[in-house]
Formats: sequence, structure tokens, C-alpha cells
Amino acid sequence: KGTFTCPLLQPFTVYSVTISLPPSTILYTRLLRTKETVPDKPEKLWLDPSTGSLQWKALPSCKGEIIGYQLNITARRAHDGSFLEFKQVLVNQSVTQYMPSHQTPGSKYTVTVQGLTVAGAGAASLLEFQSYVSGNG
Repeated sequence: KGTFTCPLLQPFTVYSVTISLPPSTILYTRLLRTKETVPDKPEKLWLDPSTGSLQWKALPSCKGEIIGYQLNITARRAHDGSFLEFKQVLVNQSVTQYMPSHQTPGSKYTVTVQGLTVAGAGAASLLEFQSYVSGNG
């Protein structure tokens, strides 16, 4: 009585709602958009060996408008795992790469990247890499 539920609507999608009486009387018509949800995790995250920059594939706006990306970068000593540094970086939605500041030789890095919508942060993609001590000849 007065309530109609559509349980399988997609997030951040425009639907046309029309209430009518036969044969052709339209009582109500309106376009409605469902709420945004957090985005999926970025599909790819990699370290470009030629530039040393972190790169990821841009997320589509299926579950909400992507407003940016959050990167969490943790550095640890490779030989004993002790903590060196943590950095959190926010970039806008048009950015799909980040050049980390200095990388300490002999350190292991853990990087996560999450997409952001107004609903919050989505699941994180994870990348681990190590910087090696370089020797002279």
C-alpha cells in the first residue's frame, strides 16, 4: 500500500520512475539517481622500472564519481623488517601515477592505492617492492 521496492538497483545509476493508470494517465514521472558507493579496487598497480614511478589504471565511475586516490607507502629495512617511514598521499582523480620521494637503498616498500568517492575509500590494491644497494664496479 503505497510502497514499491526495487532491490537490485545499481549504485550511481539514473532510473526513470513513472506511475500511471491504464490506459494512458501518467500520475508521476521522475528521474532518480541511486546513491554512490565506494569504488572497486584499482585493477593494476605497478612500479615503472624506467622512471621509478608508481602507476595504476584509472577507475571507472560506475559506483560513484571518482574524486581521487589515496596512496599509503610504508618503508621497512629489508634485512630485519624494522619500520623506517610511513607516508599517506592524496591525489586528484586525473592522476594515475606518483613519483615517490627518495627511496632508501636496502629498503622494502609496501604500497596500497584506493579509489575515493564521496561514499569513502574502496578496497586497496597492494604492491611490494625492494630497493637494492648498488655497488660501484
